[in-house]
Amino acid sequence: MEHILTKCDAPGQQLEAVWNLASELWKLKTGADLPPPTLGQIMACAAIKRKDAGTTRLFRILVSESAHLIWRLRNEHVINAKDPASNREITNRWCKTINNRLGMDCAMTNAVKYGSKAIDKRLVLSTWKNVLKNEDRLPKDWTWETGVLVGVG
Repeated sequence: MEHILTKCDAPGQQLEAVWNLASELWKLKTGADLPPPTLGQIMACAAIKRKDAGTTRLFRILVSESAHLIWRLRNEHVINAKDPASNREITNRWCKTINNRLGMDCAMTNAVKYGSKAIDKRLVLSTWKNVLKNEDRLPKDWTWETGVLVGVG
């Protein structure tokens, strides 16, 4: 698994493309590059803590979702015998994955629907702060707005 997620340079694996997208979004959030994670960091990403809850949460999302996409791309290419994904396809799929997660976060702030299991809006706003497209034009609480997207890709 370590080879697949962190070292494989076989055609179609595209590790670098996926981790570069994650690093680009991380740089918007923190101003620093996200080095390609080790297998230990990937496996333990849920336990890693950063300086604040929003940054910690975004780190966990980026690492886990990026690793899962790498795994899916590899399975499609090796097991399902599909052609390797192009850089454009990888970018589109990564953006869709992260935007789906953003949409799920927004939906999960609905306290009427989810009660005590709803995610605190402040945590969602903090998680996605500085990484949204046209963030300066969004209302203070954009969790109920449609069309909110991450600013990478």
